[in-house]
Amino acid sequence: MLRYLYRRAQVRGVFGGSRGWTVVWVVILGGRLLRRLTTAKPDVVYTSALRPGEALVIRSGDRPVPLAGPAAERTG
Repeated sequence: MLRYLYRRAQVRGVFGGSRGWTVVWVVILGGRLLRRLTTAKPDVVYTSALRPGEALVIRSGDRPVPLAGPAAERTG
């Protein structure tokens, strides 16, 4: 709903010249900017570039992951 109001206010207010819709657009835009400035950004823990054919497995705990596909056939 907010996205619809933002777009409608932009078209009718900013581009169309309606002062009321321009005010609605400025209020919504201000709220978005305020949220962006006050929201904490997540910390990057690890980055790495993957080459073609490489994969990244993310898991939690000590439970072993059964292999499937060509890797399982090679190991036994």
